[in-house]
Order: sequence, then C-alpha cells, then structure tokens
Amino acid sequence: MNAAQRRQAIMRCLNREPDAITASALAAMFSVSRQVIVQDIAILRAGGADILATPAGYIVPRASFLKRPRRVICCKHEREEQMVEELMTIVRLGGCAVDVTVEHPVYGEFKAMLMVSTERDVRRFIARLRENGAGPLSAITGGLHLHMIEADSEEALDKIVAALTKAGILQMQGEEQ
Repeated sequence: MNAAQRRQAIMRCLNREPDAITASALAAMFSVSRQVIVQDIAILRAGGADILATPAGYIVPRASFLKRPRRVICCKHEREEQMVEELMTIVRLGGCAVDVTVEHPVYGEFKAMLMVSTERDVRRFIARLRENGAGPLSAITGGLHLHMIEADSEEALDKIVAALTKAGILQMQGEEQ
C-alpha cells in the first residue's frame, strides 16, 4: 500500500468509526509508525479533510453533532479536582465539552479540541494530563477559560449552566476576576 492509498484507507476508517481513534491505533492497523500517521493526518487536513485532533484521538465530526444546540461558557478553577468536577458535571447532564479556549497575553487565542462527552472520556483526559505531566491550558490564564459545550437540547445546556454556577465554576458577566 502506498502513501496515497493509506491516506484513503485512513479516511474510510475515520468516516465509519463513531469514536476517536488514536494515531497509535491507526499506526498498528497500517503497520507504520505513529509519526507517519500524524503526517498523513496533516496532509489530509491540508487537503481539506475535516478531521479533529482530540485528546482521545482523531475523529471526523458527525452531522448529528453539528446540529446540536451549543453554548460558549466562561469558567474558572485553579485545582485539578475542580476541573474534574466541571467536566463530569457537563457530561453527567448530557453535554459534551467540545473545546477549551484561553487568551494568551502574547500569542492570542489558543483553542484545543476536547470532544469529552462521557465519564470515561473525562477519566481518560485526566489520566493523559497526569501521564504527560501536563497542566490544563487554563493554567496560563490563572484558571480562566472558555468551553464550547453542546447537548441535545437548550434545557440540558441550561441545567449544565445552573450546576456549574452552583459549583462556583461558571464565571458570569460582570463578576470580579
């Protein structure tokens, strides 16, 4: 199989799989290195393929997700257990933390895809942070960050907002920083 054929096969795999697939798993499927897969994904994305890189691996967004109600929320927390509470609250109430955005004073906006929609996703995300000795993006902004969240209904989003407000995680307009 040449590189072009492998890239077509990668796209077929990503299009049929509903869950994210890691570069390592794709590498094993195609008997190449993880770095080759990362390069293949970069080439596919440069060619216009809609592939998201998430902490759980690569995924092609589904039309059903794109039609769900979405909302941007502003959160602040400084401890890992608060981050876990935030993400678990979102997923337990039927939401998905699509991404996280922070505003760096020099570089501007940083956005990372999360696509965290289950308790398992949250546990995996936290484990990867710990394994890699990485902190959350919000560490560079004193804990302040934005999330795009989505759910099946506006009512579910309202419940998420209410729960995060009650937990003291959600930052409301006009609050002191």
